[in-house]
Amino acid sequence: MKRGPAYVPDESARDPDARSKRAWSEVPEAIRKDVEQHVAAHLPGDVLEKLRDLHGRGLPISGDPAFFHFGGGLTVRNLCRERLAEDALATYGGFGADWDSCYVGVLATIAAVRQ
Repeated sequence: MKRGPAYVPDESARDPDARSKRAWSEVPEAIRKDVEQHVAAHLPGDVLEKLRDLHGRGLPISGDPAFFHFGGGLTVRNLCRERLAEDALATYGGFGADWDSCYVGVLATIAAVRQ
């Protein structure tokens, strides 16, 4: 009996932050590093610790109330905009790249880096 290709679930089904991480990865590395360093430098220590804890436990950042879109997420997006304007982000990140769709990717990168 002939079988079709195996079903491979979409990455976002396993990781709700995957779409944001992917969008952020499309921005050139030098620009990403500049934004990430700026955001990390301005986040309170307890927030950085929370990010690293979520990362260490394999939990999505977007599901945590501290980084909710209209809560801490707004602060993070504003920090990102201080380094890279929304229209410039769209130029580098392609169609649909805006801070609403990329800020969790920034946080995920910061969370993964041990200082």
